[in-house]
Amino acid sequence: MRRLLTAVSVVSLLTGTAGDASEEVRPAPATSTAGQEAARPPTSPAPAAAITVAPARVEEARALVPPPLLHARFQPVVGTWVEYEYLTAQGRFPVRVSVVGETLREDGLPLYQVELDYQTTPRALMAAWVVGGARPVVERLAVSVPPHPPISLPVDLYMDQPELRGVLTEEKPTDIREGAFAGKARQRVYRQEAQRSVSVILSTKVLVTGVESIRDDTASWVARKTGSGAQPELSAVPIAIPRLPEQ
Repeated sequence: MRRLLTAVSVVSLLTGTAGDASEEVRPAPATSTAGQEAARPPTSPAPAAAITVAPARVEEARALVPPPLLHARFQPVVGTWVEYEYLTAQGRFPVRVSVVGETLREDGLPLYQVELDYQTTPRALMAAWVVGGARPVVERLAVSVPPHPPISLPVDLYMDQPELRGVLTEEKPTDIREGAFAGKARQRVYRQEAQRSVSVILSTKVLVTGVESIRDDTASWVARKTGSGAQPELSAVPIAIPRLPEQ
């Protein structure tokens, strides 16, 4: 199933990537707010069936689950944060990933508000609403890049969506030799389209995600510091793009 074409356009405009690509479709509330998204449980239940992504839409879907969440061993403690150094061909800048809200949905599952603060010029902020449980689901994503108003759109993808991670080709223990997270760790290597390789280092010392670093041939994420005391940064009311009914 495909979402509204406007959802694709919005993410393309604000983040330079393509939009929603999950095949799971659920009804949506008509509007949402930064505070209410985290404070009020959504009316729709968690997906009853497995969520899958069509092969032709993997790249689009991958844009909606930021790498630190896609590869996370999610540790949703409100107020905790981890700051990454994000390096791409366009430059190097910090990105702080924080858990800033938690509430209970009507079905009893926790709903977390996770923010990614891209400390660029202009500043870019993403807020993801993640349904907790045995297998977390990224339910919605809001994107705010001045001077545009923030936009909220449906995602409905597992945080560890296998099509987006790629094929696991190697997993082994390793050591982080220096820095704030030095010590025992675990390395996973994934193969994605066009034989692209992604290396992920996992460490229990890293709050929120458990991910010390992610490296591929286009970008890298390296955790530099972590802490507590994070507060919500998304203050404006996002314009909510609804889910399409199943076609």
